Amino acid sequence: MEKHLLSKSTFIRGNQCIKSLYLNKKRPFLRDRLSPEQLAKFRRGTKLGIIAQQLFPGGIDVGPKSYRQYEKKLLETQEVINNQSNSVLYEAGFQYDRLLVFLDILVNNNGNWTTYEVKSALHISDTFLLDAAFQYYVITNSGLTLNDFYIIYINKTYQFDGTLNLEKLFIKESVLERILPMQDYIKKKVEEEKTALNLEKSPPIEPGVHCTNPYPCDFIGHCWKKIPKEQWPVINYQSENFYHFVDDILKLIS
Repeated sequence: MEKHLLSKSTFIRGNQCIKSLYLNKKRPFLRDRLSPEQLAKFRRGTKLGIIAQQLFPGGIDVGPKSYRQYEKKLLETQEVINNQSNSVLYEAGFQYDRLLVFLDILVNNNGNWTTYEVKSALHISDTFLLDAAFQYYVITNSGLTLNDFYIIYINKTYQFDGTLNLEKLFIKESVLERILPMQDYIKKKVEEEKTALNLEKSPPIEPGVHCTNPYPCDFIGHCWKKIPKEQWPVINYQSENFYHFVDDILKLIS
């Protein structure tokens, strides 16, 4: 099995900026240190993903604990699917054309497979749809037919009072009809990103608004180093106050 070139996170990075993708793969030592806000966001996403698994209890976790387990976990995912030994998989892995994804939740309902991707957000963004479209592209081309694709996100009206109600905490929304028309774009963009990774030096892309949209890039210090610091982009982080209840919820289900 060939080593993958792109994952869903690096694909999204490349869609935002090909230069960032190149630097991430070829010059990772130039990366900025992650801010406390970004680290908190990653931790929050991981925690919410664990909570959302309880919407589909009794599943098997086939996710890798390190990059060394990728191939093993891909084979394990395929074995569970082929044998139908479990109807719910967490972090199921798929690879196609050197593209790799591990999705949050995969459910088999009478032979119909449905995927659920969990997002620590209050709405579905264009980037989330692109992420879902990339996953759909890899999973279906790897050989598994999907009946539907859902994004799970936070219900902004939810009030945690000490009693956990997962069905009210999360909103499950099908995005299949929105990601199907994006498949040709995914294929085209994948080829562009693969081509960029074969370049001898980073693409000549000037700094701009793409450095912070949709996500703040972690190579700003490198790409903006010749520009006066007072002209560097200001990164605004969303308030974490709404998500403080996550730790309390985790205590309830641990």
